[in-house]
Amino acid sequence: MSFVFINIYYRFVMFNQNQLFMKKNLRTVLFLMLMSVTLQLSAQRFLSEVFTSTTVTSNVTYGRNWSTLYSPVSLFMDTLKADVYQPAGDTMVHRPTVFVLHPGSAFPAFYNYWCTGTKTDSAVAEMCRQFARRGYTAIALNYRLGWNPFSTDQDTRTGSLLEALGRGVQDIKACVRFFRNNALTSNTYHINPDMFILGGLSTGGTLALNYITLQNYSQIQIFKYLSANDNATYHFHSGTTYFDSTYWGNFDGYNGDPNLNYSGNTPGVSNAVQFGFSLEGVLGDSSWLHNGDVPMVCFHNIPDVSTPYYCGAVYSLGQFVVNVCGGHMVIHNADVFQNNFAFQNNNWTDIYTTTANQRNGGSGHDGLYPFSTASPQSAPWEWWDSTTAFQIMINQLGFTMGHADTVWYNSIADNPDMSSAKGHAYLDTVMRYLNPRIYRAVGLNVGIGETAQQAESVSLYPNPATDQFTVNASTRSTPIRYIHVYDLTGRLVRSFDKINKQLFMMNARSFESGIYMLKIGFEKDEVVRKVTFQ
Repeated sequence: MSFVFINIYYRFVMFNQNQLFMKKNLRTVLFLMLMSVTLQLSAQRFLSEVFTSTTVTSNVTYGRNWSTLYSPVSLFMDTLKADVYQPAGDTMVHRPTVFVLHPGSAFPAFYNYWCTGTKTDSAVAEMCRQFARRGYTAIALNYRLGWNPFSTDQDTRTGSLLEALGRGVQDIKACVRFFRNNALTSNTYHINPDMFILGGLSTGGTLALNYITLQNYSQIQIFKYLSANDNATYHFHSGTTYFDSTYWGNFDGYNGDPNLNYSGNTPGVSNAVQFGFSLEGVLGDSSWLHNGDVPMVCFHNIPDVSTPYYCGAVYSLGQFVVNVCGGHMVIHNADVFQNNFAFQNNNWTDIYTTTANQRNGGSGHDGLYPFSTASPQSAPWEWWDSTTAFQIMINQLGFTMGHADTVWYNSIADNPDMSSAKGHAYLDTVMRYLNPRIYRAVGLNVGIGETAQQAESVSLYPNPATDQFTVNASTRSTPIRYIHVYDLTGRLVRSFDKINKQLFMMNARSFESGIYMLKIGFEKDEVVRKVTFQ
């Protein structure tokens, strides 16, 4: 759903039961076994599902911090948890890792008048399983919630929402730090610390876009995010930004008032991610995008009832909250800045790309997949179990039947055909459009005769680099043949040929400061990696 609007409707679910087929004919059984083996051999890790099952480690504590629902008056210490999905039986030691952020309007599930809003939502869990079956480690996490969408004062609505989103970004960065630190030490979850992908659904998509574009505090010191009044409850001061770092800390979650922000969540470890994606998320302001942001992909329903596909206003209970920009503007600007250089203009010919290009305007919008439902809908990929939802609302939360009915009808009003089958169909499209672009941008492409384990062994360090920089392929079966260095405009700036070594060093000072793509060639394949020279 949207990152705001308690009045916006939601989703419903119908269960499709699995049928068991008895195989009575031995010839049929042998044929199916042969087909299964053939499909597995032809499948490509990270692009298609090469594993049949996953394991889940639930409720891993990655941090803690002060949380609130309506206002800072009701602060309490919240424990922050994540679920980790891994491919069952996989032996890869360092996997690229995807963080998936849940929807819910930055407000607790059911209280937000929707039946979703946690890390165990059906669509969130299914995305994580699909990523894991493709060979990733996938992580679904909860983050702090709470703002005041019911206020009749715009300052309170806009400001408390910005504070909630700021706290969400802090939590996600704490989660990234926690799992990167784990990868660098015990590596419990088989994570590659240099390959982090961040994305989310609706509110989670909004947080992902804000995470990868907010680089400094000055970006939120713009007119629409400046308080019009003093408000002691929310720590607003007239003429200053709503998210005051002297109270809430900075975007990384450091400093601020220790009674409002806990700064001890794996400090000193990098927050960097290498790729971002959003399903129906929005960006707080178009000015936040700039040259050098990580590659990103956006999915958005054009007739969305909750968030704008282009740029426009969002509302809560019929009241204006803030102007934002949706997927169309985000990807247009990302492509203009050449942030999507790694997968732009690759002459994709698959049906998902051609369909997207028919809807997004083609040139200059690679990375944007617009959906187009017959009637306005929001988040058509989501679903839930109605029986479970009612049990939670009545037996655990103490809702009256009338209250639970209101949540139910509100949730499905814009999506009467919501079902598990429909949600899976949308997610299938999402994954088939998204994964080839992750594969290309993060450098997961593996050629014939090379295994994924060999590809991941190509390491770059230090990254970012200021002096000497090393490309290490010491565990590969063949040496490095060449390295071609491209800037973000796609211009070849340096070429190193006839290397024939597995360890190659270059002088970072010989390059202008910026982000570059290295195309590292071997005997039978190429690996693409991103590096920053400072």
